[in-house]
Amino acid sequence: MGMNTAGGDRSFLSLFKWAVLTATLAAAAYLGGSALAQRWIEPPHVSPSATQVPQQEVDWLAFDEPVDGTLDADTEDVWQFRGREGQSAVIEMWLHPGSGSDVEAELVVRLLAPDGTVLVQETGSVFLPPYVVQPHLPTNGLYSVQVSPASGVPGRYSLALTLSDALAPVPSGGTPPPGLTATALSGPIAAVADKFQWPSTRREISGWTFHDPRNPGHIGLDIAAAMWDPIVAVADGVVVFAEWGGGYGNLVILEHDDGWRSYYAHLTEIVAEAGQEVRQGELLGGAGTTGYSTGPHLHFELRYQGRPVDPHVYLP
Repeated sequence: MGMNTAGGDRSFLSLFKWAVLTATLAAAAYLGGSALAQRWIEPPHVSPSATQVPQQEVDWLAFDEPVDGTLDADTEDVWQFRGREGQSAVIEMWLHPGSGSDVEAELVVRLLAPDGTVLVQETGSVFLPPYVVQPHLPTNGLYSVQVSPASGVPGRYSLALTLSDALAPVPSGGTPPPGLTATALSGPIAAVADKFQWPSTRREISGWTFHDPRNPGHIGLDIAAAMWDPIVAVADGVVVFAEWGGGYGNLVILEHDDGWRSYYAHLTEIVAEAGQEVRQGELLGGAGTTGYSTGPHLHFELRYQGRPVDPHVYLP
């Protein structure tokens, strides 16, 4: 049988072609210099603008205008604002039980300086939300507000920023919170001159007031009560929440016209139900000490367009 030389011829031709190609490249590199060789072995340069990832949109805090966000169990929101050295900054926060917020959730709010230094850190809950006060901003620049879950799913929340060139006093009971003055609410105040009545026959304050200096995160009034005292609707409305509310205990929330809501917390028993229409003075439940409470009383809140306001300003 004769030898088959086809395979050997193909191998010889392949080697010959690679040798020629290598020699050609070497000559090109020699004649063209290192720049040509670099073009061969490196990918071509692409303008950064062609591959740049679009920047994430910055969430800005507007002065005295509440903004809304939604926080999951494993996400973090960052808000930014520009401040000047010496200004005071107050950041109010509140959550929305009955509107998607987990009544047992906790969260953390941090105020960061332009260099990333944490200036203030406050932890709070749906019932006692964080309240951040920085009397003097250390420098001019872009400040950040980080909102992070500590436990549970905080859900929908609101933030409001107030900046002032004067030292920010800690709000005391009976006065509107920073950024929500009587002047700013002159229209709503006039409109509700006869709208609300007291939610109980008692009018003594037994605990914390609105943004109490001892507990600035408190966004209601603690009205004195004995067990089973009747708690009634402060105005006509619709029941939008009537169940366990975490730190609120047994909680009833009424929605009124013109953007108002009222909150009745720590009830020993609820006698209203969600979807029910109620009239001013109609029974909602009995006073008690459920939830985050150290004794019988009524925690009462008023919110205008979602924002907590001082009930003292609006009750007769």
